Amino acid sequence: MSNGASSSGGERIDPTADTTHGPAPDAGETGQIIEQGDEVEKSLAAESGPARGTLRDVADSLGISSAVALRALRGAEDIRPKLRERVEEAADRLGFPRDEVVSEGDHRGVVAVLVNTMRNTWISDLVRAIRIELTATGRSAVVVPTRRRVPEYPVAADTEAIESLVNLGVDGFLMISDLADMDSVLEATKGRPFVGIGCSREYAGRIDTVRIDDEIGQGLLVDHLVSLGHRDIAHVGGVGAAVSRERADAFRAAMERHGLADRARVEPGDFTEQVGHTAGSMLLRGSVIPTAVICTNDVSALGVLAAAREASFDVPSQLAVAGYGNTSLGSTGVVELTSVDPNSDRLGALAAQFLVDRVGGDDSPARDVAIAPSLVVRRSTSAGPRAEAPRRKRISIE
Repeated sequence: MSNGASSSGGERIDPTADTTHGPAPDAGETGQIIEQGDEVEKSLAAESGPARGTLRDVADSLGISSAVALRALRGAEDIRPKLRERVEEAADRLGFPRDEVVSEGDHRGVVAVLVNTMRNTWISDLVRAIRIELTATGRSAVVVPTRRRVPEYPVAADTEAIESLVNLGVDGFLMISDLADMDSVLEATKGRPFVGIGCSREYAGRIDTVRIDDEIGQGLLVDHLVSLGHRDIAHVGGVGAAVSRERADAFRAAMERHGLADRARVEPGDFTEQVGHTAGSMLLRGSVIPTAVICTNDVSALGVLAAAREASFDVPSQLAVAGYGNTSLGSTGVVELTSVDPNSDRLGALAAQFLVDRVGGDDSPARDVAIAPSLVVRRSTSAGPRAEAPRRKRISIE
């Protein structure tokens, strides 16, 4: 898990654990590895749900890479016995199932990762974590877009593609975020193991779910902006998926906690840049212009930033903008977007482990884990509101 500073710049605010780290280990001196097991165990204990270690957790607890940890668990000859012993001890301590690890040449099957779109770079972060974890069990992953547009429905799931995957013999399915027509999707899987990642909490108890704790995420954003002096804070989201509505509700709750319920404006928006641009334009033409905007994801935040630029609002001195997802889009030097980091490594790895459990015959009740995110502060929210910030409609002269 990544609890330290963001590699792409920005100050990280983590609500779950002490973020003090020792010095980075020398990759060539495995005997000098610095134990970080206590920190990883604290993070696991902070989750709302059953504790379960992943290959990433084992690696992070020892300050080594997942690839090295996997080779050690496989008994590779190039791994020193002392390091192998430490990795095995960490795996047992953190609850990582060593019995699931297979030899490098053993291939067990394929897992299908179902997504709505390929345009969100957050998905690539999750897929990478999923593949790392599945590699330990000899499995591979294929990413399958399932969004299909037909005249009868504005958005529908491509159940024919899912049925084809079942016929090809995939081990099971991982769903990233909410899919349309969930009843039809689950029916098409023919009872194959199915785990949701970053999805709505409405699926908890129905399938295994590994979710982002959006109450914490929205709370971190509102706390940060209020600490800078912002009071007129808007949220772009609330439509398009159940998880978007849940983030909007979490935003309202965080504003109410600060006594700002009457200033908590939600401008309808989904996860797309186009709708984010429209919502941003509406906010900047209103009778009360917010001094800060929180978006349901990084992609919609890019749309709000474009609207701010077109309306000649300087970011962040006249308008602070924050996203959700901490994707490569927001972390670029051009955008420098403050964003909630959902801990994608943990989300993907744990979901992959849950699926492997089910493929192996685990028939226990559906599990639900909410992963605590952290906040990465960048330039887009580096200033509080101006004393003379406009509270009336801005009129542009063309």
